[in-house]
Amino acid sequence: MALVETKQTQRKAADSISVRDKLAAMFSKIMAGTITREEGTMLINDLAKENYEDTLKELFFLIDNPPAGVFPKTILHTVALTRNKAFNKIMVASLEHKNAGVSILAASELGRLRTAEAKDVLREHLNSESYHVRQASAVAIIEGFGDDGVDILKKHILTHHEPFYRATSSQALLKAERKGIECLLTILNSGSPGAVSTAATSLGSAVPVLEKDDVPKIFEALMRAGDKKETPAIIELLKVVALLKGKARGYKGFVQAFTDYPVELVKTEAKNALRVMGGL
Repeated sequence: MALVETKQTQRKAADSISVRDKLAAMFSKIMAGTITREEGTMLINDLAKENYEDTLKELFFLIDNPPAGVFPKTILHTVALTRNKAFNKIMVASLEHKNAGVSILAASELGRLRTAEAKDVLREHLNSESYHVRQASAVAIIEGFGDDGVDILKKHILTHHEPFYRATSSQALLKAERKGIECLLTILNSGSPGAVSTAATSLGSAVPVLEKDDVPKIFEALMRAGDKKETPAIIELLKVVALLKGKARGYKGFVQAFTDYPVELVKTEAKNALRVMGGL
C-alpha cells in the first residue's frame, strides 16, 4: 500500500513540473552532454502529444529566453530534429530572430522542407529590413529550390528598387555555381540599370571561374550601359573588366572609349582597367 502511494506521489510531482521546466532541464542536459539532441526530440514530441499549445508556447519562450548556458540555436536545432510539421511555425517565426545563427538555421530548415509554403515565406523575407534575414532566406531559396530558386532571386533583383536588397539576392546566386553565374550574366544584359550594377558587383567576385564565352557578355553590357549613359552601371562593369585582366585581351578599344567620358570616376575606372590590361 505504501509503495502504491509513493508512486502516486511521484507521478503527481512529475505532473506538477511545468512544461517550461521540463524543456529547460532537457536543454541543459543536452548542453552538459548527458543526453543527445535526438533523445531530447522524444521529450518534445511527447509533450506536444500531451499539450501541443503549451509546448509550442514554451519553445517560443525558451528560444528568446534560453536557460543559463543554453544557446538559442541549440533549442531550435533540437526542435528541427523532431521532423514534426507541427513545429513549422517556430521555424517561420525564427527567421526574424535577432540572433543570426538562429535565423540562418530556421531558413535552412525551411529550405529543406521544399514546400510551397516554405518557398513563399522565404521569398517574403527577401524584403526583410534585417541583412542577415535577407541573406539567410536567399541562400535557403537557392539550396532548397534549385532552378526555381534561381528564378525567384532573378526576379527579385530585376524588380526591387533598393540596391541593398538586390545585393543579398545577387550574392546568393553565386551559391548556385554555374547556373547562378549564367543568371547574373543574363541580368547584365537586361537593360535594368540598377539590376545591372548589382549583378556586376557580384560577378566581380566570380571572375576566377568565368569562362571564355562569358567575357563578350560583359562587354556587351558595358557598351549598352555606355550608349544609355548609365554611369553607375558603367563604373561597376569597368571594375569587373579590370578584374578580368588577361581574359579581357582584345577588348581594349571598348574600354578606351570611356577614357574621355564626361564623369571623372568613369575615366578613372577606364584608365585603371586599361593599365591592368596592359593598354596604358
